[in-house]
Amino acid sequence: MASLNESALLSGSWRRCVALLLSLSLLMMGSTQASRKLQTAQPQLRLQAYGDNTDTPMHAPPAQSYLVSDGSWVDCVPIEGQIAAHHPSLKVHIIKLRPSVLPNIRSSLRAELHPQLFAREYGGCPDGHIPVQRIDPNRPYMQKDRPPQAPEASPAAAGIHEYAITNMPNIPGAYIGTAAFLSVNDPYVANTSEFSLSQFWVTAGSYTDKSLCTIEVGWQKYPQRHKGDADYAPHLFVFWTADAYQKLSCYDLQCPGFVHVDQSWVIGGAMPSYSTLKELQNGITSEVAIRVLYDTNDRVWWLYLDDVPIGYWPASIFGSKYLQGTAAKVEWGGEVYIEKWNNTAHSKTAMGSGLFPTAGYPTSAYFRNITYAYAKSGFTDLDANVTFLKGAMFRDDPNCYNIAVQQKNYSNWGSYFFFGGSGGSNPACKVKP
Repeated sequence: MASLNESALLSGSWRRCVALLLSLSLLMMGSTQASRKLQTAQPQLRLQAYGDNTDTPMHAPPAQSYLVSDGSWVDCVPIEGQIAAHHPSLKVHIIKLRPSVLPNIRSSLRAELHPQLFAREYGGCPDGHIPVQRIDPNRPYMQKDRPPQAPEASPAAAGIHEYAITNMPNIPGAYIGTAAFLSVNDPYVANTSEFSLSQFWVTAGSYTDKSLCTIEVGWQKYPQRHKGDADYAPHLFVFWTADAYQKLSCYDLQCPGFVHVDQSWVIGGAMPSYSTLKELQNGITSEVAIRVLYDTNDRVWWLYLDDVPIGYWPASIFGSKYLQGTAAKVEWGGEVYIEKWNNTAHSKTAMGSGLFPTAGYPTSAYFRNITYAYAKSGFTDLDANVTFLKGAMFRDDPNCYNIAVQQKNYSNWGSYFFFGGSGGSNPACKVKP
């Protein structure tokens, strides 16, 4: 047994050891925290245009390429070498890898995340690279309101766009974003050159003087755009125009504009999951959460898919007047592009699920939990009972395609509407004169 003096010495030594250990621990913690800060600090990456020929902008060569089981090829391109680098306003653009401020997202309303086939099969691109869907290099850039004529179409055929949409009032400078859950459906498309889609529009400017600027995102079934790549599946698309669908318009990553930053989502790729009418009749539904929100610090319009920020539209690509921080209108709904022939038969291309909104859930196509963001007050839920939502509904012919707010009580759906239709499969649907 130690003496009293020996105990005092041991006690003092023990205290000194503890103090030393605590000091070392604090130093290690400080070092670890410093390392953690260094690891989370994001490098400043600038877009770098590949090649000198501005007439034929292109992505930098891929580091790796993958053949996906749906027949599509995905190239993993260096993030700084993506085609956006060729846009005149993005010559010295610093890539934003994430929003400066993340929006407040209600987790109880999040959609289940369904990675696309590329992510399921290969896990995404390596760090520092983005997936780019390979397209035919001889295929011209597509314009959304000028779909290419089908090879088999005669000169007598002409295209028509028909809509079933609703929107907020046109108020310049009012809006900075919108969000909703969209059902992902499998509408019948009668001709490879026709399409059916479900989307958001965030707009400013005027079609009349060709100043219209739009941000558009959703899913689209458009066989001619996706030959050999799950032709008849709905595909994710992003779109923008800065001149009312004239020369400054672009789908996906086919030309400079949208900046992609996510390693897994393939812009233009087939949607992760979708429901056929038969599946809907058995209660099997598919949906995706989409959000567009302006980042005032970085001056870009961010796109979120299932709460993941995947890329953005820089405000600079729209010029200097419109979509420079605010939008004048926000719209939601469906659109079809159909061929018009020299007879009265309307195309049987369907919208949504192919059923009219009166069918309701689960078989009708829908938007739910629709919100919009005011420039001054942030995100606000739409009230399905207010008159402007009903009054703002537009459809070319309700016998072909329709939209309706349903008053049944879905407790967690917030504001919602059903839309769609069977087109010419309904005898009452006729071609417009």
